[in-house]
Formats: sequence, C-alpha cells, structure tokens
Amino acid sequence: MKRLITAVLLLCLILGISCYSFFSLEKGIEELSEAVQALRYHTPAEELEARSQELVELWNRKERTFVVFVRHDTLDEVTQLLAELPSLAEYQELGSFYSRVDSILARLDDLADSARPSYRNLL
Repeated sequence: MKRLITAVLLLCLILGISCYSFFSLEKGIEELSEAVQALRYHTPAEELEARSQELVELWNRKERTFVVFVRHDTLDEVTQLLAELPSLAEYQELGSFYSRVDSILARLDDLADSARPSYRNLL
C-alpha cells in the first residue's frame, strides 16, 4: 500500500511540474511574441534601436527558464537573430531589420508549437 501511495504521489508531482513548465513557457513565449509584434508594427523608426535593446534584455531574462524546457538549437537561433537587431536599427537597415523580426516571430511560433502536447510532438 505504501508503494502505491508513493507511486501516486510521484505521478502527481511529475504531472504538476509538467503543467507548471507548460504554462510558464506558454506565458513567456506569448509575452515575447507581443513585444516582437509591437516592435514590428507599432514602433517608429527612430525608436527601433532602444526598443530592440529592451527586447534583447527581455529575451535574456526569459531564456533562463526556457533553457530548462526547450531544445537549445532553437533558442540559440533566436538569440543570434535578436543580437543583430540593435545594430541593424542603429544603421537604419530597415529591410534586414524587419526580415530578422519576422524570422524571430516564426521561431517563437515554432517554440510554442513544440511545447504544446500534440500527436506530432509525441510521436
């Protein structure tokens, strides 16, 4: 009987940790996506450098928890794309800047899809 109770408690603990990680990851990705979309669609060109630097700082805070739950290659790719944004904004290379922003949005969407439990992810 003690083994059964221990097994049930462990199962509940694992389920709780999984739910916490899923919801924290979803919330973080949603917050980052909103910040990137605001940068893409609602920021004037003269504020792009400052806002993109704020976005990099937000990413660095969120990435600390993402590393635990997500594959590192996707995170490294987003980090690389985000690191290029302030310098592109500084030199007013807006075409490349917005291209990188769109790539970041796509990668964040991929991260969100890979975190959601689905048949495709489980198989």
